[in-house]
Amino acid sequence: MTNSYTKTRIRNITRHFDLIPLSSKSIASFYRKNAIIQIQTERGTYAIKPFFRNLFLRSSTIHQIKTTANYIQLLMECDFSYMPKWLPSNSGKLWTMNQGRPFYITPWINGRNLENQKDFEALGRALATLHTTSSRFLYTKGPFTTKQIRIWKIQDLLFRRRMAKAIQTNKQYNSWYTKYEKHCKIISDRAWTDLRTPEIADLLKKELDRPTLIHNDITSPNVIISDDNQLFIIDWDHIKVGSIYVDVAKALMNTTQFNPDFIQSLLKGYEEIYPFEKTERKLISSLYGLPREAWQASRFPNSPKSREMLDIMEQTWLLRLKAIDLLEEWINQ
Repeated sequence: MTNSYTKTRIRNITRHFDLIPLSSKSIASFYRKNAIIQIQTERGTYAIKPFFRNLFLRSSTIHQIKTTANYIQLLMECDFSYMPKWLPSNSGKLWTMNQGRPFYITPWINGRNLENQKDFEALGRALATLHTTSSRFLYTKGPFTTKQIRIWKIQDLLFRRRMAKAIQTNKQYNSWYTKYEKHCKIISDRAWTDLRTPEIADLLKKELDRPTLIHNDITSPNVIISDDNQLFIIDWDHIKVGSIYVDVAKALMNTTQFNPDFIQSLLKGYEEIYPFEKTERKLISSLYGLPREAWQASRFPNSPKSREMLDIMEQTWLLRLKAIDLLEEWINQ
């Protein structure tokens, strides 16, 4: 793999944090070949992370890294223990600029991925701790969940329009769309109906005055169980003030692999810190059921990654339906 970060560039970044790299290597992610740089120093092993602007936001890269760093600083001051601490630079900031790109540095976490029910209970506790800790210090007004629901409704509408055309023109995907498009619509329609109920509408109004920080990208690669058995959530680039219900629903979808034991364990861990009311459970269940992978795949139907998403959905479809039923039962427990 080609390393786009030269030794000189890495030294220029690390000197702002009083680190001298002895060796370095680039680590790939699902989306980028050079997502993170691992460096060895006399003080230990560290991760250099380039910060990329969220293209869906109108704000500049500098504004976004400043906002992100402020949220991270708040969590570190609250002794939030489920993330690697960002190192302060010589300027006092938690980041530095190099060739027009912000970079930040954290200790490198050696460990493994989520494997068992105890791991998922720990992830649930980590999320609940994040949501309850930050809610004491933030004063941003909503809407939070309502805003995300609006975005997902638009994606669902675009999905339905794209599928009609794809079934006619794209032979490669014709069989998948013909088989599953109707079921995706049924699942989405049921969720939209639930989300319009008076009790959920009242809940979303109350949420306006309860801001909290969410990680916003809880996936299996972003959760590490360290060698000393401590759970760490990494890659906080998308942290924002948002919906805890969306954060939990996405975490369930992106980490548990539709395994009922893992789903129950994550929720159990979360509710040890913050027990959900029945209406909150119904909201999470409705958000979880939305077929967001199909919406995403329909944006670029000729992409290999889109084909991979659809294949995974087909292979796990029955498991997905069972997981949705499990969350329906959880509502009334």
